[in-house]
Amino acid sequence: MLFVIELIPNELSHLNGYKDIVFFRDKYIAIGTDGRIDNISIHGEKLTIDSSCQYKLNSAFSNVNLFIAVGEHGLIIYSTDGNTFIRAESGTDKNISGITFKNGLIIAGAEDGALLTSRDAKVWNLIKTKAQGNILSLSSNNSLFIGVTDAGEIIKSTDGVKWEIRDYNKEYAGYNPYSKFKKILAVDNNIFIIGTHEDGSPSILFSSLGNVWAERLPVYYDDKGSVNYLISEPNDITYDPDQDQFILACEKGELFTLPGCSKCNKLIKISESDLSAIIYYNNFLLIGDADYSVFIQRL
Repeated sequence: MLFVIELIPNELSHLNGYKDIVFFRDKYIAIGTDGRIDNISIHGEKLTIDSSCQYKLNSAFSNVNLFIAVGEHGLIIYSTDGNTFIRAESGTDKNISGITFKNGLIIAGAEDGALLTSRDAKVWNLIKTKAQGNILSLSSNNSLFIGVTDAGEIIKSTDGVKWEIRDYNKEYAGYNPYSKFKKILAVDNNIFIIGTHEDGSPSILFSSLGNVWAERLPVYYDDKGSVNYLISEPNDITYDPDQDQFILACEKGELFTLPGCSKCNKLIKISESDLSAIIYYNNFLLIGDADYSVFIQRL
């Protein structure tokens, strides 16, 4: 039996399409605006599981046993099979925009610097950090939990309880351009943050431990050998461990690869629509866009 959620749309939401994609139970699960949940096969065949909920889902997480999606007005849903979804009691009405997992602890990020923690996705506890902004994105690796806010803050914790808050734009004023954060992704020994500068150009930051940050210039060589810059706004990021590269899903249907070699960046055009979600799995990229189309790209 499918758990159907009836909610009122948030008038402040203006981004449409897929918001996140995870791999669970031998299939992809993509979530998006209007509460849409699609099961997508490895061949790109789609089955909409829940389209009756008109409320935006923002982020998803999966491991071997569990799928979780979070969204606006405190919405948390979970599933053990990828077909039937149960709503958890989050205990908050705050918009939730990020979720991650490490060492048995699930952490979701919400408005006003709030975090929600759980061990089973059913019972959640609210933590208020000293962050001033709304938490937009969370990630984790073997060493830490890390996230970003819409106030330019980077939040970091080793245990998920005590959080260090740093104002990136204040610390790097005069050194790096002002950045408006959107997503963060942490893997072993590498952390990337994507967003935009004040002029709308892409902002790409990287760090090994989350302490010192540097800009990665979005430079690439076109087919004629000329130097160009990515100008499209990045919306999502994934990591390809086989080729040790990060890959951005950008507006205007563009993918941008960031390998270890800073002079080896590549731009790939796959669509005219804005790309909004991306995942790497087993030598393939699955990309979702603002029109609920999906693209499969073999690497």
